[in-house]
Amino acid sequence: MNNNENLITFCKNPIDLFDEWYELAKKNELSDPNAMNFSSVSKNKKPSSRIVLLKSYNKKGFIFFTNSNSKKISSILVNNFVALNFYWKSVKRQIRIEGKIYKISKKESDKYFNSRPRQSKIGAWASEQSKKLTDRSELLKKYEKINKLYKNKKVPRPNYWNGYIVKPNLFEFWQDMPFRLHDRLEYKKNKKGWSSSRLYP
Repeated sequence: MNNNENLITFCKNPIDLFDEWYELAKKNELSDPNAMNFSSVSKNKKPSSRIVLLKSYNKKGFIFFTNSNSKKISSILVNNFVALNFYWKSVKRQIRIEGKIYKISKKESDKYFNSRPRQSKIGAWASEQSKKLTDRSELLKKYEKINKLYKNKKVPRPNYWNGYIVKPNLFEFWQDMPFRLHDRLEYKKNKKGWSSSRLYP
């Protein structure tokens, strides 16, 4: 057995390693390589998780967009510590991220919203996310009503539809290895940048 065969390579900045893995996932994952599990904790200290789609990222953090009236956003108003998890079965790799979440500027949210398909813009207005829906026909009627309202008009971004950035303070890169001797590499943020260490599987 080669102890160093195919081990994760250290990078000075974990975002560079994320970039390398993400590009590989985009080439191999059959659908939604940008899907990430987003976990938060409510004011009642109850954790919850859901899948959201990563829209962009940079050295500052990871950005996604959502309805600000949703349960996930109400939870971050009392506790803005969150966790992300990417799992790409096709390449047998996983990235776990912890950090704090913040709302991005209206200008940034407007820019992305304006790039969306018109139907998706209408959908953002039609959905009262996380509220009880008695019958799906209600949602469809509301969609058609808003569709007619903005016929031949630019669809504006709802005030409750915004972008958020998760600024990481921890990364953990996991790679499947034979005999369950998986490779794990952890990065923790400090005043000087990032410290890194290999972990037992």
